[in-house]
Parts: sequence; structure tokens; C-alpha cells
Amino acid sequence: MPEFTLPEFTLPEFTRSLRALAVPSAPDSDHDRVFKPLIQARTAAHKVHTVEAQVAAFDAARLEREWREAIATFASARHAGSAPDRRALEAELDTLAAPLWSALQALQQSAVATRAVTGAVTGAVTGAVTGAVTGAVTGADRKAA
Repeated sequence: MPEFTLPEFTLPEFTRSLRALAVPSAPDSDHDRVFKPLIQARTAAHKVHTVEAQVAAFDAARLEREWREAIATFASARHAGSAPDRRALEAELDTLAAPLWSALQALQQSAVATRAVTGAVTGAVTGAVTGAVTGAVTGADRKAA
């Protein structure tokens, strides 16, 4: 599929209203691990100028995989010696992340719709992706707060 450039399409500031993102934390803290996938995606999206590349930066499958790995890491670190406790913590964190998982599904659907567009990208489609990314960011904030 041909890529088309929209230099006037700038991403909004997704993280401005987040409660948990501004929480002070030490480097390599749980806080940093929770938001790392989003910060990396946002940074990658800022470095490119096509809608396709910006959408690809917020790949929902990759974001979900990274967050699920973070959950497993949290649980392993806290309950290294107890598999039942580790599994229980993973299940609890997975449940708490339900808004995030839902937002990532919406992000995936919006990305598919954007990729299906040929010719000029409409504001409605790019708005759907922007809204879905905002939903994912908000879902992560609810999980972390």
C-alpha cells in the first residue's frame, strides 16, 4: 500500500491529563515500566511523518505484549518463591488492566480501518486512531493510578 505524507497531521499530547504519569519515581521503577511502552510509542510516532508510520508506532499487539510481560515481571519479582502467589497477582493485575485491554482492542480496530483507507486519509479515520490511542493511554493511567 502506498504511504502518503501528511506533514500537517500532528499527534496531540496524549499524556498531559494523566494522573499516574506525573508521579515521581526512581529510574527503572514500576512506574517507569508501566508507562515505558507508551512513551516509546509516542517517541517513535514523533519521529515519522506518515499516518501509516504513526499508526504503526502504536501497534496494539506490541503494546499489549509489552504490558503483559511487565505484569509477569512484577508478579515474579514480588513472589519469586511462590508460584500460586505469583499467578494470583498476575490475575489481579490482569483484571485491573481491563480498561487498558479494551482500549487496545479499539486501537487495533482503528489501525485496521486506517490501513484500509486508500487515497486521502479522512479526519474521521485519523481521529478514530487518535481517540483509540488516548483510550489506551487513559487505560494505562487507570491501571497505574
